[in-house]
Amino acid sequence: MTATQKKTTYSVAEYLLLERRTGERYEFYNGKIRRMAGGTIAHNRITRNIIIKLGQLIDEKGNMEIFASDQKIYLPKYGWYVYPDAVVVAGVPIESEEEASAIINPILIFEVLSPSTMDYDRNRKFLEYQSLPSFQEYVLVRQDAPEALLAFREEPDLWRSSETAGMDADIVLRSIGASLPMKDVYAKVEF
Repeated sequence: MTATQKKTTYSVAEYLLLERRTGERYEFYNGKIRRMAGGTIAHNRITRNIIIKLGQLIDEKGNMEIFASDQKIYLPKYGWYVYPDAVVVAGVPIESEEEASAIINPILIFEVLSPSTMDYDRNRKFLEYQSLPSFQEYVLVRQDAPEALLAFREEPDLWRSSETAGMDADIVLRSIGASLPMKDVYAKVEF
């Protein structure tokens, strides 16, 4: 390969080495690497608020752990590494492999929607998250309005969805048996 040619596909080992060397986050899918962009102030506030409130809720439940957006998830069926905005694990996090530091047993995943990733998060990413047997609930949170879309796995191949809207509403999280007030999710967020 010449100096002017760019490599277009990478091995998992090359991907993991790139992350370790640069200290930056990249998603990996079928040999393709995509650098993760930084979020807006609203995105970061919402993510922070979710992490804080979920932390309080699961501390009351015990036997669960929450991780922030720096925690990778590995989707073995697809050979894909992704970074959700927040993830909850029941019991002990199971890593795909020590070097990757990616978990494979989330029960609850949150994504804060951005204009550039909204369709991807709602469609393809959600379908591929479903390949994880432990995955029970998906919450998509808008950053431009107090609205959330929830999907809950009732049976292996049956998902139910619902919407929550308004600052006085609660996001009912069936996977952890708790409710997350929208006023807490959107604290300090201006529309």
